[in-house]
Amino acid sequence: MNLPGPSQSEYSFIMAGGGMSGLSLAYYLAKSSLQKESILIISQDEIGFPKKTWCYWSEEEESFDKIANKSWQHLWFHEAQGTSKLLAIQPFTYSKISSDTWFTHVVDELKKHPNIHFLKANIHQFSYAGCGSTVHTSRGNFHARHKIFDSITPIFCEAANEKHIKQHFLGWTIQSNFPIFKDESAHLFDFRVAFEKECEFMYVLPTSNREALFEYTYFSGKIRTKEQYREKIKNYLLAYYNLSHEEYEIIEEEYGIIPMRPSSLPPQNLHDKILRIGTSGGFVKPSTGYSFLRTQHLLTDLIKNLESKNLNGLMIPENRFKAWLDKVFLQVLIDQHVAGNEVFEALFRKNNPQKMLRFLAEKTSWKEDLGLMTTVPTMPFLRAVISLAWRKNQLP
Repeated sequence: MNLPGPSQSEYSFIMAGGGMSGLSLAYYLAKSSLQKESILIISQDEIGFPKKTWCYWSEEEESFDKIANKSWQHLWFHEAQGTSKLLAIQPFTYSKISSDTWFTHVVDELKKHPNIHFLKANIHQFSYAGCGSTVHTSRGNFHARHKIFDSITPIFCEAANEKHIKQHFLGWTIQSNFPIFKDESAHLFDFRVAFEKECEFMYVLPTSNREALFEYTYFSGKIRTKEQYREKIKNYLLAYYNLSHEEYEIIEEEYGIIPMRPSSLPPQNLHDKILRIGTSGGFVKPSTGYSFLRTQHLLTDLIKNLESKNLNGLMIPENRFKAWLDKVFLQVLIDQHVAGNEVFEALFRKNNPQKMLRFLAEKTSWKEDLGLMTTVPTMPFLRAVISLAWRKNQLP
């Protein structure tokens, strides 16, 4: 990408990180009453790499609906024992966006603003300086008069620690040699691949009758080798689509590890000069690993607080009950007293899909949450509650 480089050493806002959260924030700033403020986006990697797929569901119009590659209002849910159910999710729509489409759209918008500059550099550290703050990089130091938004500082999650739950996955976008896929519905969870206590499932997003994304996903602490995920996908294609490796082409492969841990950060508000956003700032919902739409909503709320100078506005609204529910669910996955798929199967079997999607999007009331909790396997959750209470509400 041909991007305008920095022309000064001082900016109003600096995005330390050129990923989805940093660019989203710049995008919303450029559409706000603060659009004339100078912005520097510092990326340690090439913007838009590696390629990813982002999905979200909503019952309202969202900022990037128009660039979604595909949307569905019907989702398949497959239980481990083979029972399958087609869920009509209206008024919700489930949408898929490829990162290259999204990055191209957002960067093209940002390039229209001469006050927004880009820099590719290694970020060494942050410091406070006078009334502002400074980013120290391999290509010099840059001062922010108002805020630095840090999306690169990692959260505490050890890849080798099996008590630290991660969402880890590998996906193939494939093109079949002949039309075989039914693209009017997606497959949200396919637990027919689950044989152990770990929560594992296949995720299938067909975008045409010949092209689909197959993503093998775990909610667990143990990371696999890439070849193990690939073998799982190959076996799935053969078992459920009768596709041998000679009958399809792998167009793209994506791989990721997303921490599923509550943020240990103290609550952040706009009194701070250096603010963490994205995964670094706890924007990923711990119990599901979902982040795209949650990030968009948190950032649009942040912009409103910046515009109104509401310095007391929290980056993430505090909801102790939902945070506690996330911890209980993660503890269930850690304990493995019940297979992870059984929890999701019980929830989707005993509740309508609209309520489940609202629950996963944190839009249910505490009374609705309590009602949902009565539909999960009782003893594993009770043990998780006792375990957390014993450790004073702290995960391992």
